[in-house]
Formats: sequence, C-alpha cells, structure tokens
Amino acid sequence: MAKLDVKIVDAPYNVVPTIVCKVDDYTTSSSTQILAGEPVKLSAAGGNVVVKLATGDPEIGTDIVFGIAASDDTATATADGEVEVYAPLPGIIYRCKATTPANLAEGIRYDTVCFDLSAGGDYTIDEDEGTDEDVHGLRIVDFDATNGTVDFEIKINATRYGALIA
Repeated sequence: MAKLDVKIVDAPYNVVPTIVCKVDDYTTSSSTQILAGEPVKLSAAGGNVVVKLATGDPEIGTDIVFGIAASDDTATATADGEVEVYAPLPGIIYRCKATTPANLAEGIRYDTVCFDLSAGGDYTIDEDEGTDEDVHGLRIVDFDATNGTVDFEIKINATRYGALIA
C-alpha cells in the first residue's frame, strides 16, 4: 500500500471541500485500510459506505466515485470507521504515476482510462488501456514522460455529482 498515490495538482477553488464518509470494518468489507491519496467509490448501488476503487475502475454506469481520500480511514478489523474524502468537483486536476511510463506519448492526451491497482496496493493510471468515452471514468489531460506521471480529471458522469445530474 502506498500513501498519496493520487494528488490534487490544480483546482479552480480556494479550498477543495471534503466529505466525511462511512467505512465498514475490515472483516465485513474484506478490505484493507483506505489511505490518504487513494480513490474511493460507493460500495454498491444504494450502499452507504465507501471502498477503494479496483483495477479497471471507475466505470461509467457501474461505479460512483466519491473522491480521493484526504485522510486515512479509522476503521479496524472489528469496528466501522470514517474517512475524509476530497469531493470530486469539476475542474480538479489530479496526478498519479502511469502504469507503464514508457508508453507516455502525445497519443494518450484526452483519452479516457481507468486506474490499475497493483498487488502491493499501489494505484497507477492505465495509460495504455485505450480510450472508451462511454465506459472509462478518468480523462487524461497531460503527462510528464520524464517523471512517469499522468494528470487527469474524474469525468463528472463517474462521480456522485454526475449521478445526481445524469
């Protein structure tokens, strides 16, 4: 697991608001602790807790992104907890490492892609996934081939805000 895999690098707001979300205990959720900088989604349609995004998330019409964790969650193996999450508002630009930095090239700009989650718990952007506007919930807006990073936005129809207006 790595802390701060995803960072906010630009926002058209003085302060990016946070939301306090509920998290199931790790026994119920079969999950590990949500760390600051990890993306989270609603656990299920009609769910009332958040969980980490998986490889291939977010998918439009399936996942509702709640944002990027601003804190580590407070759950334990036996007790539910909370996590503070940065709201995924329009215009916020995030940065994350690329899954395969050698693939970073002009052809990926504005592609829509998803996250990869390694066995070690590290999030990367799957820049080589191939764009799919109707399915993938992240839009690449820039990249840095030298540092192996991708700047992206969360598409509004992949968020809880998009779900409210869609």
